[in-house]
Amino acid sequence: MKQEEIDALMQKIDKKCKLPKHWEEFIKENSKKHHLIIKDKEKKKLYCSNCNRYFTDKTIKVRDYVECPHCHKMSCVYGKNYDRKSFEQPIVLVQRMDKQVVIRIFEIYSYFDIGKKRISRSCIEYARILPGVGRFMGSNVYINMFGVMYVYHNCKKLNWYAYKGHKFLTDHPTYPYNKKRLVKGTILEYAPIEEFMQKFSYCYYNYLDVLELAAYGSFELLWNMKLYNLCFYSKALNRNGSFYKRFRVPKNFLKFMQDNDVTYKELMLLQLFQKDDKNLIKRFSNTNINYIRFLIKNNVFDDFIKSDLELNCNNIELIKKISKYVPLKKLMQYKKGLNNLNIYKDYLDMAKRLSYNYKSKKDLFPRNLIARHDKMQNKIKVMEDIDTQCKAYIRYLELSKYTYSDNKYIIFPAPSIDSMKDEGSQQRNCVGYIYLNPYIEGKTEIFFIRNLKNADKSLITLEFKNNHIVQKELPHHSTDFSEEQLKFIDNWVNFRQFIDNKEKYKQKIKVKSIKYNLNRMVA
Repeated sequence: MKQEEIDALMQKIDKKCKLPKHWEEFIKENSKKHHLIIKDKEKKKLYCSNCNRYFTDKTIKVRDYVECPHCHKMSCVYGKNYDRKSFEQPIVLVQRMDKQVVIRIFEIYSYFDIGKKRISRSCIEYARILPGVGRFMGSNVYINMFGVMYVYHNCKKLNWYAYKGHKFLTDHPTYPYNKKRLVKGTILEYAPIEEFMQKFSYCYYNYLDVLELAAYGSFELLWNMKLYNLCFYSKALNRNGSFYKRFRVPKNFLKFMQDNDVTYKELMLLQLFQKDDKNLIKRFSNTNINYIRFLIKNNVFDDFIKSDLELNCNNIELIKKISKYVPLKKLMQYKKGLNNLNIYKDYLDMAKRLSYNYKSKKDLFPRNLIARHDKMQNKIKVMEDIDTQCKAYIRYLELSKYTYSDNKYIIFPAPSIDSMKDEGSQQRNCVGYIYLNPYIEGKTEIFFIRNLKNADKSLITLEFKNNHIVQKELPHHSTDFSEEQLKFIDNWVNFRQFIDNKEKYKQKIKVKSIKYNLNRMVA
């Protein structure tokens, strides 16, 4: 339904479906009795919200569960935050609007009124179910990532939206209604609701839940055809026309469907296979239907079954990735590839990375797959090592302008991968593996501070990022720097700023010289 249609329908319900005469009494009767004991520090007494009387007991603490000496009710003891204590409880109201059943879900919100010093209640509607039309949720509902609903009671205006969730919303106290009168004159009047509830009692469906299924004409039809398990999907099968249009299988499948009381999943398998084969259906009854659909679509399902491969998520994902390089029909004929899907996928990926445009059969389907895979893996490793070493050295050259020394210390950028690993080993820190990629990719800067007399021994590791020092550490993550070391680092920062400013100045001079080139002006 479009939002405009939903708005018009909800306004019609608001006008025609008024709250019943004894609705307030129903709320009071079904509201759970809440009472608590408040520890009043000013009066140094305890207050019972049930009998509205004070009593004294110095041994009682907050969160204790005690009995009031006056009304003898057991209650929990609360301190100064007692006003935050609240209770939520849903209730249901069922009404008729012309020939349409309207199920309305409310929430009773019980809270402690500070002024009246007793439990007060607020009741607000937050969901509507119209069997045969849909489910609708109010704008006063927030559903978190775990599916828990929170209802806000301070909304002045309520807007309604289509709700596609599957939470049971009607399993709560319901305003008394006459079942026969409720469904009389509607499509639900002759629907086998009671029979369905009796047969599937283990599903714990209540009468209102079944109304959502029975609101479609297919519900009664499926029941009469003895396809009981398909009644759960009366909405999906509510199609007009021939047997094939409704079930997408030939009519001669009906006997097989009745004898086995097929589920909706089994019906989908029948639609895919177009075979009334009980063993085939049983074999794949617990398999993801999308995996089977993918194989049938690519015309390799029969080949896959013959291969004895397990039809699971991991294998299907690998086959999908391999299909980018090799036709699936040819893959099914390559037994070594099927038996080693992971290795074959890696082999094809590495061939692409090395720019090997394989087209010949001996390259696409090698006899010695594992040997070819290992050989290619070694090539990739060598290529990556050389590439990474080059990037690290280029990064060192970029930052070497910031090398600085005085009479005792020197600071310089990490010159290589090995130097970073050695630094991490000496310092007992993570610079050798966590900061390697950010360093060579230019996301951060790593500098080593050494003593000139022993330049091979690590002293301080320093990270510089976004124009300031992010962190600096002595061996074993120590930060116990001497004044001399801190002064050296400050001098280096000043030196670095001088180098950067100098480069900016040179850049400005260069721009000016281009702008006022006399030779070009004369020409």
